[in-house]
Amino acid sequence: MMPQSEPLSSVVPFAAIGRPSCPKCKAAMMLVSIELAGPGVDLHRFECAICNRVLEALAAYQDPMKSKGLGRWLQGDLHLPK
Repeated sequence: MMPQSEPLSSVVPFAAIGRPSCPKCKAAMMLVSIELAGPGVDLHRFECAICNRVLEALAAYQDPMKSKGLGRWLQGDLHLPK
């Protein structure tokens, strides 16, 4: 039996992607691959170990070397918590 792919149409923030539940059997799915889908977007592929269902999700991210926090850190504005 071939696994079925279910692409998600919306781009969601990276932090929002955890281990989704399988839409078929409700078991926790495992992240099996991350591929570049475009500038600032990764394709995450999850697979269910129980029923072999495949789920694909797009995850947006920001390049950490271009983040505002990096500039503040390099300038010494960020400090360890007291």
